[in-house]
Amino acid sequence: MAQCIGIEKQLRFCKNMSLDTILRKFLNLPFLVLGLFVSVLIFGDSVSLLVKEQAYAISLFLKDVIVFVLPLIIFSFVLNGILSLKNESVKVVLCLIPLVCLSNFAGFWTSYIFTSPILKTGIVTISKLAPQNNLSPAWHVELVPLIKNDIALISAVVIGIIGNFIKTNTLDKPSLFLNNIANFVLKKIICPVLPLFVLGFIIKMQYEGTLKLIIREYAMLLGIVAILAYGYMFTLMFFLSERNLKKTLQKFKNLLPSVLIGLFSMSSAAAIPTTIEASQKNLQNKNLAKFVVPATANMHLLGDCFAIPIIGLALMISFGYGFPTIGQYFIFTIYGVMAKFAAAGIPGGSALIFVPIFENVFGFTPEMLTAITAIYVLFDPIATSSNVFGHGMFAILFEKIYIKFFKQTELKHKI
Repeated sequence: MAQCIGIEKQLRFCKNMSLDTILRKFLNLPFLVLGLFVSVLIFGDSVSLLVKEQAYAISLFLKDVIVFVLPLIIFSFVLNGILSLKNESVKVVLCLIPLVCLSNFAGFWTSYIFTSPILKTGIVTISKLAPQNNLSPAWHVELVPLIKNDIALISAVVIGIIGNFIKTNTLDKPSLFLNNIANFVLKKIICPVLPLFVLGFIIKMQYEGTLKLIIREYAMLLGIVAILAYGYMFTLMFFLSERNLKKTLQKFKNLLPSVLIGLFSMSSAAAIPTTIEASQKNLQNKNLAKFVVPATANMHLLGDCFAIPIIGLALMISFGYGFPTIGQYFIFTIYGVMAKFAAAGIPGGSALIFVPIFENVFGFTPEMLTAITAIYVLFDPIATSSNVFGHGMFAILFEKIYIKFFKQTELKHKI
C-alpha cells in the first residue's frame, strides 16, 4: 500500500514537471554558459577561423545593442526608484555617495593588508607578456548611444527629486510607462540572447590563449586576486544575510547569471540589466534594486579595488621598488576612490584611469605602466565578475542601511 502511494506521488510529480519546466530547471543561464565554456575549450580548435570571427562579431553587435539601450534602462529604473522613495529621496541619494566611497576605500585597504605579507616574500613575480593571437570580428556595426549613462543617471535623479519635492503625481504615469518598456526590453529582448552574447567572447578568449597564459604565467597572482576579492564579498554577504550560510548561497545563486556575464564579456555595464533582475530577488524593496544597481554600476567597482593594487604592488616588488609605506598607499587610495567616479565599465577601462595615479604616486616607469595595463586586461574577467558581484552585494548593504536609518517598516514591492 505504501509503495502504491509512493508511486502515485512520483507519477503526479512527473506529470506536473512539463518538458518546459525541466528545460528551465537544467538549462538556466549559469549552466548553459558553463556548458558553452567547456564546449569551446574542448572543441574550439576544430572550429574554423571564419566561424570564430562571425561569432565574435555577433557578440560585439549584441553588446552594442545592450549598451545602446542602457541609458533608457538606467533612466527609467532610477526615475521609478527615486519617485517611489517620496520624501526620503534626497536623504537616500546623499547617503549613497559616501557609502560608495567607504566601500571602495575599505576594498583598497583590505587588499593591501592581506597581500602585503605575501608579496613582500617575493614568491610572486611578474614577467614580460608573450605576444598573443588577436581575433578580429568579421564585421562590426557600431551603435552609439543617444545619451551617455551618466547623463541618464543624473537626469533621472534630478527629475525624480523635483517630482517628489513638488509633491505631484504627474510623473507617475510616464515613469510607469517607461519602466514597463525597460522591463520588456530587459526580459524579452536582452535576457533571451545572453548565451549568444557570451559565446563570442568565450571563443575570443580560447583563440587568443588568454586562459592558458594566465594559468601558465600568473596563476598565483590571479589566485590571490580571486580568493581575496570573492572571499571579502562572500564574508560581507554572509553577515548581511544574518550569518545564515543557506541564505548567503541563495543570494549568490541569484547573482550568478550576472557574474558570469561579467566574467565572459568583461563589461560590468553589459551585466547591469541582469544584475538588476538578480538584485530584485535578493532585496525586499524591488525599487531600491532598480535604483541602486544602475546608479552605482560604474563608480562602485569593488573587484578593481583588489585587482589593480595587487597587480601594481606585485610589479613594484618585481621591478625592485621598495614596498609603499602606509602614508604612500593612503594617498593612492584617496586618488583611487576619486578615480572610481571617472571609471567606465568596459574591458580595461579601470586600468587606464589608474595609469597616471601609479605614475605620480609610485613613480611607475613606462614599461611598468604598459605591464600593469596588459596584465589587468588578462585579469579583467575575474576583476569584472567580482565587480558585478560587488554590485549585488552593495545593493543588499544599502537596503540594510536604508531600513535601519530611515526606519522603513513597510517596503513597497513594485516590479
